[in-house]
Amino acid sequence: MFKHILVAVDGSEHSMHALNTAKTLAVSLQGETAMTVLHVNPSIAMNEPPVGVDVDDRIEEEGRHILEPAADLLAGSGITYEMAAAHGNPAEVICQAAREKNADLIIMGTRGHSLVKEMLLGSVSHSVIAHAPCPVLTVK
Repeated sequence: MFKHILVAVDGSEHSMHALNTAKTLAVSLQGETAMTVLHVNPSIAMNEPPVGVDVDDRIEEEGRHILEPAADLLAGSGITYEMAAAHGNPAEVICQAAREKNADLIIMGTRGHSLVKEMLLGSVSHSVIAHAPCPVLTVK
């Protein structure tokens, strides 16, 4: 039934629970499911980056920091997976990635990395639910 699962992670406890749920589901499907684990670094409009800060390097570093524990969780599970990092509007990027990967299911946490971030950016999970091209499973 689920040939490709897209899992959105941001390093939060909720997103790691979502990844665990995706892993359990994929393992129960006995190797018939591929998975994409996606981290989206939100684009924040700035007039100029702080002096001496390479924004692209910081975004790449954050992506590695968040995706490494996810890869560790999936290592040795027998699941076919890929790690991906992007930046932009998280809900838009997640939905676009689901379309591009022909995902049958998106799994994500119900809350982001911080409540403050969620209030500033709006609820990513609510927006994904409203615009996703496939079913969305949210995990507390």
